Amino acid sequence: MTRSFPLLPALALGVLLSGCYSRSDMKGENRAAEPAVTETVPPAETPGAAAPTETPAAEAAAAPAGTGPLAQVNVFLEVSGSMEGFMPKTGADAANTRFQQHVAQFLSEVNRSSAARKTYFRIKEKPYRDSYQQLSQTVRGGIQQPASSTDIPTVLDTLVTGYYAPNSVSVLISDFIYSPKNAGAIPYISTDITDALNRTRRADLAVSVYGYASDFRGTYYPALKSGPKKITGCCDTAVPYYFWVIGPADAVRRFDAAQLEKQPAQQAHFGVKYPAPPTSLLSRFQNVGAWYYGEKDASKRTAGASYHTVAISKVSAKEPVEFVVGLDLQALPGLYRDLNYLKANLQLQAQDTDAKIVSVFGASDQTKNSSGAENQYTHFVKVRVTKLGAGARPVQLVLRDQRPAWVSQWTTKNDSNINQTGAKTFALSSLLDGVEAVAGGEQKAPVFTIPLTLQPAD
Repeated sequence: MTRSFPLLPALALGVLLSGCYSRSDMKGENRAAEPAVTETVPPAETPGAAAPTETPAAEAAAAPAGTGPLAQVNVFLEVSGSMEGFMPKTGADAANTRFQQHVAQFLSEVNRSSAARKTYFRIKEKPYRDSYQQLSQTVRGGIQQPASSTDIPTVLDTLVTGYYAPNSVSVLISDFIYSPKNAGAIPYISTDITDALNRTRRADLAVSVYGYASDFRGTYYPALKSGPKKITGCCDTAVPYYFWVIGPADAVRRFDAAQLEKQPAQQAHFGVKYPAPPTSLLSRFQNVGAWYYGEKDASKRTAGASYHTVAISKVSAKEPVEFVVGLDLQALPGLYRDLNYLKANLQLQAQDTDAKIVSVFGASDQTKNSSGAENQYTHFVKVRVTKLGAGARPVQLVLRDQRPAWVSQWTTKNDSNINQTGAKTFALSSLLDGVEAVAGGEQKAPVFTIPLTLQPAD
């Protein structure tokens, strides 16, 4: 994204996100403001001020949270000069970019969604209200009059101040390229993002970040001023862009599930809370050794029942016990269903036993088509035990909420050689550090915890 736009005139955050461009070189910088807009949504007069009464947030505030469709979805599309390469003006060959195809489809799906109300905005020097048709045409036909600059902290402040309400979300679509005025401002990028999101102190603030990459046809404006001011005829590599979903935790979770889990994307989630997934021990699936369900009446094997107590008859290094826990993770985002993420971040916490995870694997055609209880689960965790104490011992399977590896892989400290470094975004890790400080908390709760019990057999 980015740019430096005075949505809140009194807000002085110090560093500008002029997207991938230098303001002095930005074509169209001195153009007059675009005359044909359906509606200009006025910003709050000062940082942290209440949203204007005519904003969608005011209307959505009375809607009950957590039930039925969302009351409000606000979509903000950045249209600064650095975004022109994603949305080039339609040429004779009528070719379009992956960004255009993706975002046009996304807007159509939002417009057809069950949300009570949808509003659309272009982000220039301030948000301009558009209809669905107008914003879709901008995506398809290209940016006609690009904004000179927009400031990411100011944009985020505006979203959480003027458009934050129960049962509502705002979606910001941008390249999120942070372009500070000078190198001395770079260490404060995360602080500026934190301050912007925290200004109104939303207790249940959540942010989901979805990363994509698109072909890019036009001029690329690096964030740092020390290198080339622009790269024409760019790019030989894909360029990242992002959807940031911002709102109350429950609303963000439901919007993600309904609108953004339909296609592959890089993901990071901050402050979003998820229901505990359905889980159970599976005594007839890859089990080893002498053990059985320890729950009362477990022998009746009630259809659909779940079990979490392992009663072990005997166990030793020579005669280990192995059991499998089935997990149904289909209600979680793709990040937390990814096997690589699960293998790196799923832990077994136990005392007075050497129980450990020996494998994590996903459902196969065989498990899906099985007549056993394993057909109910999307993922499986195999645990091995060779030592057990004298009494019952609590054990927990815990999925840690950790920064996914792709964030560092997509981050660069210098984007002036974009064609050589590949799909990377300047200071992306610092941006998300700022988000995490507000929405993640100092001690992040695990994504889920599965309590189990290991005990000697009666």
